[in-house]
Amino acid sequence: MDNRAGNPQCQKVFQTHSSPITSAVLHPAQTELIVADQSGTIHCWDLRNDVETEQLIPDQNSPVAISHVDIDPLGKYLAIVNNKGDCYVWSLEESGTEPLKLNPFHKMKVHKRYALKCYFSPDSSLLATTSSENAKIFQVSTFNQLTELNYSGQRWVWDAAFTGDSQYIFTASSDNLARLWNLETGQCKREYNGHLKPLTCVAYRDPSIF
Repeated sequence: MDNRAGNPQCQKVFQTHSSPITSAVLHPAQTELIVADQSGTIHCWDLRNDVETEQLIPDQNSPVAISHVDIDPLGKYLAIVNNKGDCYVWSLEESGTEPLKLNPFHKMKVHKRYALKCYFSPDSSLLATTSSENAKIFQVSTFNQLTELNYSGQRWVWDAAFTGDSQYIFTASSDNLARLWNLETGQCKREYNGHLKPLTCVAYRDPSIF
């Protein structure tokens, strides 16, 4: 969709032919679109040539729905989480006009049950995952867990959003609250209440960036 037009029109249609789409992310270079679906398949689309260049199934033995996909701002890593609580990471390789290459890099169990979202921080140093239990933060350099964000009664953590300096993160959960967390200490610094139903989405606009 081209939002610059007075009457926005659909510019392209990308069809996976396999299963309902659950998540999509645009590469920082804006040359590839990564799409994940309910069948557990990742689709790579070359936007320059309007063609699907690769399909990946992370769990070949038992395909499971992919919940979310993200690419770090530097364009070095792609991460996905699935309904079994697994996280897969690929390193990304660009070579001129050649299609983007995804190289298996790391796999880890991030949650006991459903993993819902995964996000890289603006400085590409951290990876956050949310789930039916809590949220967790991992160091991208080692993919070791940095901290676990727990709060009594928060239940499902549906979404998260880093601040522009990558020092804090907002979470949205089923207890009708949004929370602001200090990532260095893992402590909840503030709660935002007033909602009457579970919060399923959160976004943050940093004035220093936009």
